[in-house]
Amino acid sequence: MNAKDFKDARAIGINSDALNNYVGFSRGYLEPGNIGEGYLTGLKVDAASTKLTDDELLDNISSYDRAEAKNANLAQINMETASSFTGPQGNIIGYDFLRNEELDKQEPLYTRKQWDGSTLPIYDAKPLQDALVEYLGTVDEPRFKTVPAAFITCANKGAMARRPEEDRPLKPGEGYGVWSAIALSIAEDPVHHSSMFVEDAGVWSKSDSEEDLMAYLKTREAAMAQSIANCGRHAKTTFKKTYIGFAHVMLKPGEFGTAITVGPYLTMPFDAVPGANRTNASALDAMETMRSLSLQDWLTKMHFDSLVKKNQITY
Repeated sequence: MNAKDFKDARAIGINSDALNNYVGFSRGYLEPGNIGEGYLTGLKVDAASTKLTDDELLDNISSYDRAEAKNANLAQINMETASSFTGPQGNIIGYDFLRNEELDKQEPLYTRKQWDGSTLPIYDAKPLQDALVEYLGTVDEPRFKTVPAAFITCANKGAMARRPEEDRPLKPGEGYGVWSAIALSIAEDPVHHSSMFVEDAGVWSKSDSEEDLMAYLKTREAAMAQSIANCGRHAKTTFKKTYIGFAHVMLKPGEFGTAITVGPYLTMPFDAVPGANRTNASALDAMETMRSLSLQDWLTKMHFDSLVKKNQITY
């Protein structure tokens, strides 16, 4: 939403403030004691692998935890599942909250027709994925990560598979790789309609070729784009634009892999706001500051280097 949208939403009683009184930690939106009725949300899509053991359940736990901790740090959370929408109470990290200037340099990958005949442009979601990395930090370089063991409601999906040590035809539950994807479609009227997450994930079992998997993912991207274009019909909603991001990992013989897609619902501490703390800033002022700052300006004011650039982060 833009400044006018937030003002219009507040005029009809919708509060999108999303703060907490912790120092240095984000919290889950539905946890008690937050300030305001809103939330922050963002895009995380990651995949990771671990060595196979003789216990598939433990392998899944290990690789899932590794994917949660990879790039944008969502390790050590109690993840709860939401039904994948963000409305006028929401602030999208990298879009209308700490907007990533890279979004304004993008050209659409392609377009799709919506149910009402309007055109829906499709964009790469990497600038939004990058923004969540910069806000939360990584395991090695944390910023405003979630408090340990927080209860975090998330839009989420995942897929897992093992690759056997021996060279033989694959069995059910086995694969050469795993992949995940997330799409975020921005509502044309974000005060009266919700933006929508669509998640997808799967196991790649056709060949031991990453090139083949990448070609397959292009077909999934197109399918997700068309699904979103069609989905608005159900609620008579149209979307302004859609961002789609993917992650994958190819498995070596003897590895177990998990791919996840996550859209967390969070609140932020006051000290995430340049120059603010719990005693000198109102919630409204703190939120307006973060909506007016670009991601790049925020990094500068907080004296942070870009983790994405420094670590050459990919998904």
